[in-house]
Amino acid sequence: LPPSTPTMAATTVTMTANAAAAGKVAACAEAAAKGELLVVLDFDRTLTANFMPDGRRVTSAHGVLEDACVLSEAFRSKAKELFGKYYPIEIDPNMPIAEKIPIMSEWYGQVHALMLKEAVTRENIAGAVSGCKTIKLREGMLELLQSCQKASPPIPLLIMSAGLGDVIEEFLRQTLPFELAPTTHVVSNRMVFNEAGCLVDFSEPLLHMFNKTAAFLPEASKALAVGKRHCLLMGDGLGDLTMADGLDVETLKVGFLNEKIEERLQQFKDGFDVVIAGDGPVPDVALRAIGASPSAD
Repeated sequence: LPPSTPTMAATTVTMTANAAAAGKVAACAEAAAKGELLVVLDFDRTLTANFMPDGRRVTSAHGVLEDACVLSEAFRSKAKELFGKYYPIEIDPNMPIAEKIPIMSEWYGQVHALMLKEAVTRENIAGAVSGCKTIKLREGMLELLQSCQKASPPIPLLIMSAGLGDVIEEFLRQTLPFELAPTTHVVSNRMVFNEAGCLVDFSEPLLHMFNKTAAFLPEASKALAVGKRHCLLMGDGLGDLTMADGLDVETLKVGFLNEKIEERLQQFKDGFDVVIAGDGPVPDVALRAIGASPSAD
């Protein structure tokens, strides 16, 4: 939901890892070779970068439609107002997540209700994505996605996002130099179109940044997780820590702490095994966990 407003440039990138990280990386790599590894990724500011080279914030899946003027000025004005109200709550380090959940549902519900009043079509989504110059993959993410799909056996990869699945799939279709494999799924909020290709509804239940768990996986995605014992999880918010909850897996958690680093570093270190502070590339430990790095044994 955050708009692509200009903001500070990325800071120096640092990486910290806890005592359990090395063992989990090795276990994931071993599981990958046996076909027992699952990868779960967030989209906004995880699969994508957080900042453009000029310091502007990378556009979110929701923001792509706003930036392209697919959505009216009245919508953009109201969405900006809602962002100003709700985003500080999302990142408030002192409010328990349980208290945030109904508030985030309220935020997303209001934005989607506003969007249903707009003239959104399948066609203008494709045009919005192709015209957006402020969204890009995080460095190293292309290699990670391709390595998962080319692995033998292929490593199932779930992109779990509180954004818009239709926008995310269109972005990947236009950006990646290869097609998404049947083992790569986007689990997200879906737009419902009528026969004329116009937006008329959104999928239920609503997925936001603090209710992302395996309970939201559709049956086809749940099937990809069958028999998996280990999971590589990557996200940029504390809400992403629960993306594998409900699966019987040991999870290596990699967190991208893109901004507000000092205020949130301890919380990230408490939740994630590996923390990349600053808008950094996919770390080598993640590539080693899927057996893709040259430095892997």
